[in-house]
Amino acid sequence: MIECESEFRFKLSGRIEGLTDRASETIRVLNLGDCESANKALVEKRKRLCDALLWKSGVNPSDELDDEELIKLVVADLLNPQDNRLEAFSPVLANMLNEWLVR
Repeated sequence: MIECESEFRFKLSGRIEGLTDRASETIRVLNLGDCESANKALVEKRKRLCDALLWKSGVNPSDELDDEELIKLVVADLLNPQDNRLEAFSPVLANMLNEWLVR
């Protein structure tokens, strides 16, 4: 669903934010973790998976992300399918990193 990329904002903390009323309602109904207390296990799992993808891309998730070129390279790598498939959670991490770029 293309809406997942355009109506949700994923955060490096593992939380998710709805950018439209429909997305916010979906997050609430499905308990997708708009705050840590809403679904702590899912928020933490999302954070750990994204951290693992960052490490795999050569980025320490604990470091301040301030190298714009590196972030763009990581996003391009994440969105490059291997055997016609993206890695699990790579669109989520790409969304997070793209948000970081517009800050």
